[in-house]
Amino acid sequence: MQLNKPLAFLTLAAVCATLTGCMVGPSIRAPKTAMPAHWAKSAQLHPPTTASATMPASISKVTNGPAQLAQWWKNFHDPELTLLINRAARGNLTLQEATQQIIESREIRDAASANLGPFVTGVGSYQHSRGSKNIGNGANFGPSESDLYQAGFDATWELDFFGQVRRGIQAANANYRAAIENQRGVWLTLLSELADDYMTLRGVQRQIAVTVANLKTQRHTVAILQQQIGGGLSTSLALANASAQLATTESQLPELRIQEKQLFYALSILIGQPPQALEKQLAVPRPIPSIPPVVPIGLPSELLLRRPDVRQAEEQYAAATANVGVAEGNLFPQFTINGNLGFAASDAAKWFDASSLTYGIGPNVSWSILNWGQVQSNINQQKAIRIQAFLNYRQTVLQALDDVNSALAAYTREQQHEKLLVEAVAQNQKAVNYSTQLYENGLTDFLNVLSAQQALYTSQDALVQSQSAVCTDLVALYKALGGGWESTGAAVKKPAK
Repeated sequence: MQLNKPLAFLTLAAVCATLTGCMVGPSIRAPKTAMPAHWAKSAQLHPPTTASATMPASISKVTNGPAQLAQWWKNFHDPELTLLINRAARGNLTLQEATQQIIESREIRDAASANLGPFVTGVGSYQHSRGSKNIGNGANFGPSESDLYQAGFDATWELDFFGQVRRGIQAANANYRAAIENQRGVWLTLLSELADDYMTLRGVQRQIAVTVANLKTQRHTVAILQQQIGGGLSTSLALANASAQLATTESQLPELRIQEKQLFYALSILIGQPPQALEKQLAVPRPIPSIPPVVPIGLPSELLLRRPDVRQAEEQYAAATANVGVAEGNLFPQFTINGNLGFAASDAAKWFDASSLTYGIGPNVSWSILNWGQVQSNINQQKAIRIQAFLNYRQTVLQALDDVNSALAAYTREQQHEKLLVEAVAQNQKAVNYSTQLYENGLTDFLNVLSAQQALYTSQDALVQSQSAVCTDLVALYKALGGGWESTGAAVKKPAK
């Protein structure tokens, strides 16, 4: 029984200190911020001022229904987009880096948690010593030799009376959770950037197709005018104007081809591949993805639970609050229990006999008294960092609200823009048809035909850009709502605790 007394005392003292000790520093609570009950009225959808039978029967409706955002990209019904997102989840290097940051934070948290328990070091040694034969009171002493065999354990246990260690663990836990939210934010940004580039690519390819179709028409017009000049039915001015229009349209193609190439390269990098990796796969034009008929976006208060940047800012505030307690713990004395248990003998044969047992145990107190000014300055520094973290949280929430309202306004208004451009294309097509008939009947100048053709091409190009913008605006809305990070459970393995 006597052998167990030191260990029993050590364990009892540490458990009592940990369980009954107070906690220095402010308590960790979720920061409070007021949230509006509804989205900004300026972002609500209003019907366009004109209507036409050629316009779509309905447009995508935004509702306050429960947001369904876990895999929002599937709402576009584009298998190639889904395939690219799956490849990005596996190959994007920035996402992999964020995952490693989670692992790093987890290990820091585990190391901080270990501070609650004792640190035990195993020791073992052998020493052979020989004394001097010239030491003594003039007598002729022979040299003395001896052996010493030692083995055992040294233990140090800091008793967390004031909760300084526990506050450190809370801070490490909050930083770990913040790293997880950071990874989710990286994934969310990656999703939106990839989808945005993909929508833009399909829009550019559609612009190329529209430009090529208009070039075909304009080349045909120039060829007819060349024939008419030979027969005296047209003028050199008309031919010059038609040729100038053809050259202007042709000049649009190189820029569009450059944009197409750049988007090939950007998408390849996003999936973690060399720039040319997707060129062949994406070179085949596909339609601009369709938008869903209904887009439920939920309520503003849900952003606090869904946006990774808001959640990360909250965890950073929790870590800063805990670090105030860590700093305040230095105002109080530190209590440590040191102990050792082992065997020591001069004869190896008796090394581990019961009579060779040695042990020691005793408390230790240390208290920094003369550097209180430095300690207080560190406390004030941590308090300032905590206030900064709170202000950052509030700013992040405000930015989240602004992101959603701006994206919502852009999405709803761009749909109206698209509908009006559909009307413009229809009317310009009629103008081309009418002006051509009038010219063929000798009732108008050919300049009117060229003007109508140019207006048609301009409106067609603007319509394609608007259709692409509607898609990218919806992507921006999904990102602003904080949707999509839930899929990281399947796409990117989260490290276990």
